[in-house]
Amino acid sequence: MKKLLALLMAMMMVMGLITVAMADAAPAYKIAIMTGTTSQGEEEYYAANTLAEQYPDMVIHDTYPDAFSSEVETTISKLIAFASDPEVKAIIFVQAVQGATAAFTQIKGDMGRDDILLISGVPAEDPADISAVSDIVLANDEIGCGYQVADLAYQWGCEVLVHYSFARHLSYETIVAKRDAMKATAEGYGIEFVERDCPDPTGDAGMSGAQAAVLEDIPKVMEEYAGKKVCFYCTNCGLQVALQQAIVNEPNAYYALPCCPSPYHGFQEAFGLTATYGDIDGAIKNLATYLNEHDAVGRFSTWSLPVNMSMINAGFEYACAYAEGSTDGKVDMDVLNECFVDATGSEIELGTYVDAEGNEYANYLLIALEPIDFADYLD
Repeated sequence: MKKLLALLMAMMMVMGLITVAMADAAPAYKIAIMTGTTSQGEEEYYAANTLAEQYPDMVIHDTYPDAFSSEVETTISKLIAFASDPEVKAIIFVQAVQGATAAFTQIKGDMGRDDILLISGVPAEDPADISAVSDIVLANDEIGCGYQVADLAYQWGCEVLVHYSFARHLSYETIVAKRDAMKATAEGYGIEFVERDCPDPTGDAGMSGAQAAVLEDIPKVMEEYAGKKVCFYCTNCGLQVALQQAIVNEPNAYYALPCCPSPYHGFQEAFGLTATYGDIDGAIKNLATYLNEHDAVGRFSTWSLPVNMSMINAGFEYACAYAEGSTDGKVDMDVLNECFVDATGSEIELGTYVDAEGNEYANYLLIALEPIDFADYLD
């Protein structure tokens, strides 16, 4: 009997040690990540889902509705649900569509969760609004992209630059600023700037209807400007696939940049290629090979890094550092820069947004890279 009791005591001690070890290993905090579904931003979804699989006890991942512009309350409720968990110490929202400002205001105000680090990536709401309620805002340099698109069109010898968008997007301050920069630069080069309406994918036609409209319209544009080189640009993520599919088959059509410049933004779905997220150079080489086979290698460009994905990966690393007390407050630029180096393997200069009135938003950080030449990636 004494031997049995001794054995039971020993087993209880071992189980106790295991329980303590498990408790020590369990994360003391959680990081919540909100992205779109794969229909709007596959690379953001992939990045967040990968982190959730790697850190199942730490990372919470949810998606906002595809029809986010008409289902704002759903997006808000999901962000509020994140903050309702006391273990959540950071929320990373990429792309930060409508509802971010309202939700973050409620999280900091009504819920009193000022301890949560709030990171907004690719914001859809005005800089003054989103920067006031976010701790860090990460965005592509929209205005810089406008200049880049016009510059590339000029370098390619294009005579026309077509800008596709719709009313909802043209209510965004940064998208309008990008369009204006693109237009002014193009016209300065003597390039005709054409604004063309396309359906909003969050509207009644849905994504498939909007894509079909663009696929039908591009050949009409090329017929209208027969004999001229035409560069195309569209402000919507989900419509990049349609643009890429239509442009590659038109010898005089050019594609300067996706709206969110990246080697993964639409290209793989458009061209039936495998999205090798772990091998960026390999993905670019596959794209270069495909474009070369279709006589289009000199008609396309993008950036060399998946910036939206980098926002999530760098944001996650930074959020962990914040939760562990390794940052100097919520905005520590030295640590944030280190996180971007770790996430991308290279230095990325982070600028700040300045609006048309000269107001600078110190926590609204801009990422800018140079367009690539796919010919450099051919074997």
